Amino acid sequence: MRAMLGSICFLAVSAWAQESVVATDRTLHLQSDIEGLHVSIDDKPRGITTQGGILKLGIKEDVGTGGFGFHKLVVYKEINATHEYYAEREFKYKPYEPIRISKDTLQPRLKRALLAKQNGLLQSVQLKHRLASKMATDERFIYVLSQSRSKVYSTQKREPSDAEYLEIYDKKTLAFVHEMLLNAQDSDSFDRDILLHQGYLYVASKNGKVLFWETKKLLTEAPKELATSAKELNRLRGFGAYLFRFGKGGIVEIYHHNVHVKSLDTKKQRFKGYETLEDKRFDRIFDVLYTDNTLFVANDLGEVQVYALGSSPKESSFITTLRDTNVQDAYDVLALALYDKQTLAVGTDRHGLVLYDTKTLHALASLPNIPKNRVYRIRVWNDTVLLTQELDSPHLYRYDLKRKKITHDFQGEANEVMDFEISDEKLYTLDDGHVYVWNVNPKEEGK
Repeated sequence: MRAMLGSICFLAVSAWAQESVVATDRTLHLQSDIEGLHVSIDDKPRGITTQGGILKLGIKEDVGTGGFGFHKLVVYKEINATHEYYAEREFKYKPYEPIRISKDTLQPRLKRALLAKQNGLLQSVQLKHRLASKMATDERFIYVLSQSRSKVYSTQKREPSDAEYLEIYDKKTLAFVHEMLLNAQDSDSFDRDILLHQGYLYVASKNGKVLFWETKKLLTEAPKELATSAKELNRLRGFGAYLFRFGKGGIVEIYHHNVHVKSLDTKKQRFKGYETLEDKRFDRIFDVLYTDNTLFVANDLGEVQVYALGSSPKESSFITTLRDTNVQDAYDVLALALYDKQTLAVGTDRHGLVLYDTKTLHALASLPNIPKNRVYRIRVWNDTVLLTQELDSPHLYRYDLKRKKITHDFQGEANEVMDFEISDEKLYTLDDGHVYVWNVNPKEEGK
């Protein structure tokens, strides 16, 4: 039963078997072998399927996710008290491809609330604003970066204006504590970050500003602004006494006690074969990790650059590049994590999770039983690696490093995992409108 439940979302996504005929207007044609499916587009009911019948669904507006023109199709049918048919799909490009739903591809699934409880969900809270991107936790609070949007297909998520907020919740009770307006003219993007480090809370906004508070004075004093130069460095990491700021442009800025001390231009180091790439507009940094005076920088060229920082960041020097020389194209290296003191776990797009020794900088044998595709975010906790594969997936896997296998999938209520944190034997996950609290050690089935 566990294996079947773990693949529910995949079945729902793959349920859309497209036909060869393409519509010539703004009409979506939907045919179903399952009778009684309730169909909605952009939260609006549009009809009920008959067996073998075709629904012709006109699309009049270009209002969709984030104002980009996407629309959302949902089909649903309750089967009984525990199971349902459910699938959803976002689409944009016109003319719309016809869709056919069959019993072979759209299979009954356990209702999400029951699935979540079975998988260890303890409690949840709905956010004040229904679009969220990043979170952090400390001993007192849960901090969430959220956004309001005026142009989204969901009427439940649509608000009068576009803005960016910091929402704060009590960690024990999930009670709402406080809300701060960060940016009143926020453009649509999840390109922002939040970080708790050395007694401070940092927030990097889309507009390039980095605000920070002393956590003890967060609710009583106004934030300070980090003195920065580059405007598109919206990602933050903290290690020891140093704060690292990075993002677009290939630049890594290093701060010591909130004072800028060094900038690294990673574009000066290009791997052999870079000139043969058709598209050379690669300059994005997705993650950094600092350990034993060594800085690892993950980028969109399919590589991890390695720098020696020495006793002072001003003494930095380039060491080498970690890259699979058998792969000639560029791809995203999305996440870095350290375990067993000197094993670097590298999450990639299309190449899964790869490992390196941080001392020798040699590649290590891959961990078995991990899907060989996208690894979007990684956290190491005790003898466990927790990882997600992509933003639009509800799966968060727990991988046991001793047993060398995935032992749990935290899924259920959420459609996607935007961010997650581990604290006090609990797992906190964020989707675009809720915070969920899980038992990080749920009882395994059969035990």
